[in-house]
Amino acid sequence: GQELALVVENIALREQIGGLMVYCKFGCALKEGGVKVYTGQACTDKITFHERRTHESQCPWSIVPCPNSEECGTLLARDLTEHLVECKHATCENVQYGCVYRGTSGEVDQHEEDCKFRVVRGVIENFRSTIDNLVVEVSKQNKQIKELRKAVLVMEQENVQRDRKLDLKLASLDESQSHCNTSLNETRQMVNEISTEMNNVQSQLGLVGNIEQHVFKCKGTFVGHDGPIWSMASSGDLLFSGSSDHTIKIWDTLANFTCLKTLQGHEGMVLALCVNNGVLYSSASDNKICVWDIKTYRLLESFSAHSNPVCTLAANDSYVFSGSLRVINVWDVATFQCVHTIDNLNHWVRALVIKKNKMYAGVYQAIKIWDVTTFESERIIDIKGGSVYSMVVTDTWIICGTYEKGIQMHSMHNPRESHVLTGHSGTVYCLGFYTSAGHTRLFSGANDRTIKVWNVDRKIPSQTLDRHQGSVCCLVVSKGKIFSGAMDSTIKVWQ
Repeated sequence: GQELALVVENIALREQIGGLMVYCKFGCALKEGGVKVYTGQACTDKITFHERRTHESQCPWSIVPCPNSEECGTLLARDLTEHLVECKHATCENVQYGCVYRGTSGEVDQHEEDCKFRVVRGVIENFRSTIDNLVVEVSKQNKQIKELRKAVLVMEQENVQRDRKLDLKLASLDESQSHCNTSLNETRQMVNEISTEMNNVQSQLGLVGNIEQHVFKCKGTFVGHDGPIWSMASSGDLLFSGSSDHTIKIWDTLANFTCLKTLQGHEGMVLALCVNNGVLYSSASDNKICVWDIKTYRLLESFSAHSNPVCTLAANDSYVFSGSLRVINVWDVATFQCVHTIDNLNHWVRALVIKKNKMYAGVYQAIKIWDVTTFESERIIDIKGGSVYSMVVTDTWIICGTYEKGIQMHSMHNPRESHVLTGHSGTVYCLGFYTSAGHTRLFSGANDRTIKVWNVDRKIPSQTLDRHQGSVCCLVVSKGKIFSGAMDSTIKVWQ
């Protein structure tokens, strides 16, 4: 048989071999006979044998594949960064949700802002969140069942020696009550100390008598739509809501929050609603505008308004203004004929506001202002944070919500005065403004499923409302109530 021999590593020999200088294999070529010969035409580095593997794994002359697609073949590592900028096989971040868009990295960045699969992602994430909540709830229920079984077992054992167990329980309850009374007294003392300390701090900061005490609470939920709610408007005691289910619902907000009527006229998601002079205007992803009589709920007119979805609407006594991809159309309210077009805008127009013969339009990184009597451009406000998704205009402020989670306030009278409100962790889809009892409040709804209440004077959030299970897409402030519509297909009432 063969004998096993113990092989001992020769450390000295290993160090000698490791210290030998060799050429990088990416500077060598294979000659006849299978021998690699240094050519000096690529990598010219000489390294020790020990450093060879580390160097060759990082060598700019190494051959690497394109991470985007096999169709690009292989290329030198040093050319990879430049190639990725020009590679036309970069994929959208929503590829796992079904998006097949491909293009250069710059084209993909621009596409992702409007990728329709963002909605799919939101729905899937909402679904996953619901499943996670159900798993947690099932776990809680199983734990409760286990505890109940233990309790039943304890009760069966107690039946054997009932009197003795009862005496022990009474003694334990007496001890617990005494402990609770002691803890309660300690807690009361601690609350008094904290209250005194807060009063001292408020006095030092000069805030006593100026702290906003109002707290908004959820008073009810409207349920009836079969899809996300993208738009809302109000008139008197009526609330109008538009949804992905292609319908507009009319709700009674005075009594019991019931649905009075469902309007059907669109063939796509109802993206915008506005009311003026007893008329409801609606627009949708079917590129149409519908005109409704509020009193009779009758469809008065329906017409194709754009070649792309109509994202936003605004109206005055003379015109209806509609915003779409890079264009705003102006429609005569008597004839519904297009009387003016503002085009060559840089992106989607998602927010329009009409106030005192001025039109305010939110586009990509800008708010543009026109005189609606002459349609002459008057002012452009630069916005940081991507596309403008929402806007409110007051006598003092022009306020907008952006794609990149921020709210920006710009002075109506001083172009140099502006403020940024931060707190949301997602795109700010909607804004509302409300003044009552000497307090001015701003409401914002976002992709993070929350509504924030802001103290406009102090530029800080005073409350966060988080009862929705999906992105908050639209807000309406009416008669002291706040109505919020979301991707969870519900409308909530806050007061």
